[in-house]
Amino acid sequence: MFKRTSVIVWSLLLAFSTAATMAVAQDEKDAKDTQKEAKAPPEPLKFDSSHRLQSGGTDISYTVTAEEIYLRDAEGEPTASFFTISYAKNGVENPEDRPVTFVFNGGPGSSSIWLHFGLVGPRLIDIPSDASDPGGPPYRLRDNPWTILRATDLVFVDPVGTGFSKPLGEKKNEDFWGYHEDADSVAEFIRTFITQHNRWNSPKYILGESYGGIRTALLVPRLQQELNIGLNGLILISPALNMGTLPFVVAGNDLPYATHLPAYAASAFYHGKLPDEWPDLETLLAEVEAFAGSKYLAALFQGDTLAEAEKERVAEQLARYTGLSKDYILRSDLRIYAIRFIKELLREEGLSVGLLDGRYTQDELDDVAEFPDGDPFSAKTGPIYVSTFQSYLRNDLGVDLVKRYVGQSGEANQNWKRPPNGNNAFSGFVDVTGQMAQGTKDNEALRIFSAGGYHDLTTSYFATEYMLQHSGIDPERVLIENYPGGHMMYLHQPSLEALSDDIVAFIRGD
Repeated sequence: MFKRTSVIVWSLLLAFSTAATMAVAQDEKDAKDTQKEAKAPPEPLKFDSSHRLQSGGTDISYTVTAEEIYLRDAEGEPTASFFTISYAKNGVENPEDRPVTFVFNGGPGSSSIWLHFGLVGPRLIDIPSDASDPGGPPYRLRDNPWTILRATDLVFVDPVGTGFSKPLGEKKNEDFWGYHEDADSVAEFIRTFITQHNRWNSPKYILGESYGGIRTALLVPRLQQELNIGLNGLILISPALNMGTLPFVVAGNDLPYATHLPAYAASAFYHGKLPDEWPDLETLLAEVEAFAGSKYLAALFQGDTLAEAEKERVAEQLARYTGLSKDYILRSDLRIYAIRFIKELLREEGLSVGLLDGRYTQDELDDVAEFPDGDPFSAKTGPIYVSTFQSYLRNDLGVDLVKRYVGQSGEANQNWKRPPNGNNAFSGFVDVTGQMAQGTKDNEALRIFSAGGYHDLTTSYFATEYMLQHSGIDPERVLIENYPGGHMMYLHQPSLEALSDDIVAFIRGD
């Protein structure tokens, strides 16, 4: 009897203990779930509105969707929120047949407002076309009859840390700031967007500006090979692709001096600083390009062994093409550095010219400094974009967000991580042309359109031509067009119209 009672008691104690353990575990789970729910982000924001563009021969009824798109990890937990604005033409019989284009700027650390209100969207910044100062607010938007919405729906991408896009949960901005980290998140955003909006089978285009060229190239293998998202075309605006051709790191690297010479000539011609008369810009650039790719490059290659007589002849030609003095060029050892050029060209007038757009000028506080105080292009155009965007959000789209819209993040630019194989003792310049070239081998329907501005002293149009012509991409699959203007050549009204029509023709396959 005692033994039986003991067994019963111990069984009861064990059952009680098990129940208590299970209760504690359940309580802990409930507590974690509650904590998880407390930390969980709210439901993604979404605002739809209908609009109509009627201007000249353009008549488009369209829907604008401003929304948050959440990225999630393998466990379904949100990791980031992309705030995006998309435009879809109304009345399309089969939306799957209509192209969709994903649009972003560069930086790195830039939002998409520059392309949004400067070139491709249905609303356009009303800004002087002649590179003059736009002055103070109020600024205005106007209808854009050249919008590429004529040929494609649009999705504007603000990567994490720009615009209103942000990390979620335990993630931080820095987790998304890097060549591969950024491309991974943008690829996942595109996958999520086309899934939520049922656009998997639509023709797809990527349109990137500046660093957006690097991002575009890195997206190609991620989208086509990893996520099985077919692409129809890449549209590059003033792209960076091979950093060895750009004027940022020039120590021991002579290539940027040659690839940027035509842009120097275009800017000097614009400001009337050339000693000779030229019938037009095209005639000048044809001669400068031929010289840059032959005699000039050969002279630079010879380094200190270059004969003095030949050095004198090259310096005379450079003075003729750039408006700088022969003496200055000789003291520079024939190597004209872009950051010095923008200070030197108009030094006698006490002005510097824009690095992003050599048409722009600004009065200098220090007229004898080696480098300029800043970039007049950025100073004169930045505020107008952010101001009009904030007004557009509230007054046109009904989106009332009081947090700061990050147009350009200097912090992202300074903290951008190089590719994993870019930190060894022999790592060199980032060059992503190989990824783009491989993408054209994997997908024989993939085409590329590239646009450059003659007055762009950062991603020179001649440097872009060099990059693409040395990429291994079939020239028949690449269309390169250049226009008057700078990095954002579309701020020049005739270039805006020509570029927009060229992009539309490219998408339509005309």
